[in-house]
Amino acid sequence: MLRLGLFGGAFNPIHQGHLLAAQAAVEALGLDRLLFIPSGSPPLKGDAGLVAGEHRVEMIRRAIAGAPTFEACDLEVRREGKSFTIDTVRALKSLYPADTEMTFLLGADCAHRLARWKDIAELRKLVSFAILARAGETAPEIEPDLPRIETPNVPLSSTLLRERLESGRSIAAETAPAVAAYIAEHGLYRAPSPRARIERALLDIRPRVIACSGGIDSLLLATLAHRLASSETVVAHAVSPAVPEEATRRVVSWAEQEGWRLEIVRSGEFADERYLSNPVNRCYFCKSNLYAALKDIAAALPGEAILLSGANVDDLGEYRPGLDAASENGVRHPWIEAGLAKADIRAIAREIGAPFAELPASPCLASRLYTGVRVTPERLRAVEAGEALIRARTGIEVVRCRVRDDELLIEVGDADRRHITDALTGEVLAVARRSAPAISAARLDAESYRPGRAFVGAPR
Repeated sequence: MLRLGLFGGAFNPIHQGHLLAAQAAVEALGLDRLLFIPSGSPPLKGDAGLVAGEHRVEMIRRAIAGAPTFEACDLEVRREGKSFTIDTVRALKSLYPADTEMTFLLGADCAHRLARWKDIAELRKLVSFAILARAGETAPEIEPDLPRIETPNVPLSSTLLRERLESGRSIAAETAPAVAAYIAEHGLYRAPSPRARIERALLDIRPRVIACSGGIDSLLLATLAHRLASSETVVAHAVSPAVPEEATRRVVSWAEQEGWRLEIVRSGEFADERYLSNPVNRCYFCKSNLYAALKDIAAALPGEAILLSGANVDDLGEYRPGLDAASENGVRHPWIEAGLAKADIRAIAREIGAPFAELPASPCLASRLYTGVRVTPERLRAVEAGEALIRARTGIEVVRCRVRDDELLIEVGDADRRHITDALTGEVLAVARRSAPAISAARLDAESYRPGRAFVGAPR
């Protein structure tokens, strides 16, 4: 009768801690052979950051060379789709004699997920389980009936090795020389590019509903997410008087070209007096309404869909009450998780040839109203019409028509101020008054354009 140990894991990469744990299991259980089984695409973890399966199998083979009890098994990395242990065990049962006793080795940090494994009842009949626990570490009493195998308490992890490699440090003491040489030969685990970092973040968040305003940040996030996992990505775009019509047209057009599943929603902020009164934290109420609407979309999807926003690292240095609403609603920000700023986003957009790579920043139209100026559809249409007229007449890309009391203030950069003539200002006032007759004057602001100027009393 063959006593066979099954040691599954990412092995990304394999290190000395894995080998010591495996040897401890062989000795404790009297195993005749132990299979290292690198995972394919694990169902209960993301697969971001995993190097190709053939690399991980080869690193295992090199690490165990000369150890006759150990063997590399590539069943899971050759299997397409998600990798389930029950499928692997069924396959192994067909390959080994019927009286083979199989024991699956389970890391102590994974024991709490065992009950969630696919077909766990059948799996418990096909194999025994044993938990690998580091010496001296106290783990919660999960699966108390399973035997514990004490393994050497070596402070090693694959994450630690990857971090050392990404920062250019040696891993000679942490893994077999042949493994270190293979990693160097194939250039594995180098510091990831910005695009690789965001793709890694997105692969770890599935399924997802992405809030897409029509700006470059959310457009690119949705584009990359859809291309990586289209079946697990829904893009949602909110329409309201505060959203420029051009932004909606841009989202709809790009969604059709890319084949997105696009949901158009009305988030309902214009029925919220807290938003309409335009306090300094107006964005908090806007985003709270938006995320409530997106949660309804997420709830209708299979699995536990996560809401994503296009916020990036640059946003953390500004007053953004909408981020508080995001936190309260469990919204995640992949650009921030990947440590990427606007310049990185534009670079990635150029890399993939996105037509919106140079799209200027353009927050919602309500951001043009000074704090305390009531938000009305009429004022927002006036702002949108005034800015469109200036862009058409001058070609200025970054322009803001802000409303303070009953006056419309035109903001442009230093180099563009000369283009805002008295005649053009008169035209802007005329077109604005068609929507909002209460606007009585328009002029070039005494100061040049500065983001967020209309937030009066915002924390610094």
